[in-house]
Amino acid sequence: MNFPKNLTLFFLLGILSILAGIIYSIILITENSAEDSLLGIYILMGLIPVSLVILIDRLFVRKFGNQKVNKVQFSFLLFIILLWIVRAIANLFV
Repeated sequence: MNFPKNLTLFFLLGILSILAGIIYSIILITENSAEDSLLGIYILMGLIPVSLVILIDRLFVRKFGNQKVNKVQFSFLLFIILLWIVRAIANLFV
């Protein structure tokens, strides 16, 4: 099984966010207040796009290979970080 060789950035982050989201939403749903239960349900609904990203990631890994997909994902992550830095600098001057 080539599972450790096929790990990508979005796959690892997606699995970690799904685990954390499920655990946290279970804690919130079992609380007494309606607001906490509703927040737990919202977190569970937010896991649907994460699951779709993981599914698309696995399809791309199967088609293009692990290394090419990782390069694209890291460049996408660096672009998002660059946008956050530009926003932080722009907020300093406003």
